[in-house]
Amino acid sequence: MFKKSSSALTLYRTYTFAVLLVLYFAPLAAQGQILNIERSRLNPDSAGYFTGKGGISFSMFNRNAGKDNPNNYLQLTFNGDVAYISERHSYLLLNYYNYLLVNYDSQELRNTVASTGYSHFRVNLLRKMKLSYELFAQAQADKARGLELRTLAGGGIRYRVLRSQNSSIYFGTGFMHEHEEWENPELEQRLMVADLLKSTNYVSGKVKLNEQVSTEGIVYYQVGYDDTISRFRNRVSGDVTLQVKLTNKFSFRTNFSCVYEDEPIVPVTRFVYAISNGIQLQF
Repeated sequence: MFKKSSSALTLYRTYTFAVLLVLYFAPLAAQGQILNIERSRLNPDSAGYFTGKGGISFSMFNRNAGKDNPNNYLQLTFNGDVAYISERHSYLLLNYYNYLLVNYDSQELRNTVASTGYSHFRVNLLRKMKLSYELFAQAQADKARGLELRTLAGGGIRYRVLRSQNSSIYFGTGFMHEHEEWENPELEQRLMVADLLKSTNYVSGKVKLNEQVSTEGIVYYQVGYDDTISRFRNRVSGDVTLQVKLTNKFSFRTNFSCVYEDEPIVPVTRFVYAISNGIQLQF
């Protein structure tokens, strides 16, 4: 009886892992607008080491748009994060890139390219203090929405509101300079450029519900005054992740992220979101 029950349990775990693996390699919504810097925050009591994670995926498939008119898709995704934790400071480099090409071998149909990605560098000075300091810089593009280039650089303070064995809350505020270049979908061959000084603020938190389940999230609010339209441009974004530990090394992750801009530089969708599921390898 015990052997049958053990075999059934093993079969169930194998089946569950296989299903989750399929979910991981299924097409996911693109995430290029949201950066959850808290995912790369590490144990504040450890020091003097490098750590990181990375992954690359490639897919190629077709979908019929007619009897003799297939759509061919080619997609490449890369992500890689590196961190160095010293005794007093931490250094984070976060990278993501997704490239999608449609009708790459068609001579009759127009090729469509959608690429999005970012590279974000952040330094947390005096990281163990309740009040610490941050410097950051970022380069980003999202061709699908018409964002040719966004660069920003700034700094601020990071305040530890709460930290216990199972939870933590942080608040950050500062200033940054943001440069954006957008393609206007209503005008041909016209690039819209904006340079703004912005206030950037965030609240982040982590909660360990039990030994298997944890959640983390961050909410940003950024605002700057634009003389060209004589009003403020506001941006609110959020990122929430639920993680379920399957084994000592594998975890199942569900993530939701979104961005809302009340005054986009060009007429694009003001609210965008992404939902994804995947498996994370921890080491």
